[in-house]
Amino acid sequence: MARLAAKSVKLRPLLERVLTDFPPVARTGADPIQFPRWFFNKKRPAAEIEAVALFSAMLAYGSAAQFIKKIQQTLDACNWQFLDLICDPVQTARFAWPAYRLSTGNEIGIFASAVGNLIRQNKSLKTVFLKGFQPDSSIKDGLVALRQSICREAEKISGPLSRGTRHLLPDPSAGGCVKRWQMFLRWLVRPEDGVDMNIWPEVSPSLLLIPLDRHISRIARNLGLTSRASDDWKTAEEISARLAELCPEDPIKYDFSLCHLGIAGECTHGKDQSLCQRCLLASVCQAAKPGKN
Repeated sequence: MARLAAKSVKLRPLLERVLTDFPPVARTGADPIQFPRWFFNKKRPAAEIEAVALFSAMLAYGSAAQFIKKIQQTLDACNWQFLDLICDPVQTARFAWPAYRLSTGNEIGIFASAVGNLIRQNKSLKTVFLKGFQPDSSIKDGLVALRQSICREAEKISGPLSRGTRHLLPDPSAGGCVKRWQMFLRWLVRPEDGVDMNIWPEVSPSLLLIPLDRHISRIARNLGLTSRASDDWKTAEEISARLAELCPEDPIKYDFSLCHLGIAGECTHGKDQSLCQRCLLASVCQAAKPGKN
């Protein structure tokens, strides 16, 4: 424990420096948060911010340039009146939803319509999440409740869910890291900082798990934040627990900056040692040690 505490003391100021040098608010234009954040800044209804956040998060896989283009295309086509669109079954059925990778336009429309139906019935997605949420344990039960409710609404529209619709609704109970769900929660729960929006104050940021992808998991292993080889829910928990040693009330505050180290080309996980040697995290990163790659 003493070794871990000592490493935490060393790591905390370095991560704070990354946060300062790579401020999240300066990078929202390269991230899907830009869409729900626009609605937040315009003081649009909380239910619309939730809906846009979920839509943006669930399409956020593959090429960032491509999914950002698809999200913007959708919002432009409905004149940025997203809540009106998805809460009107007739309008949703007639709308030209764009296809994206594993999902057809029809499948994306079914997903969006299911979200709209749930909001019409419950006033917000937060209401559904909180029905399952266990504040003394974890966020998983709340995510499972929300996902199951959307799936039920989607099945009312289309019958058994197709592969493309299921891909838009990964199952938090299946053991995967469900990065897109974790990202969605982070946007709505974390303190308002110019990026995240804190419109779900009933959920403590201390319970959030890091939105885990291959880039973040490799950085985490190189920094000694996890020893697990798989990128699953338990690994996200382990990394988040280590980050909680640095900031118990907000363990994933460093997520956005670490993620964008890779997007900005500043982190190649040791492939480019010239980048490693100028990296703020070089003194604590295994990839920055000669001979490790």
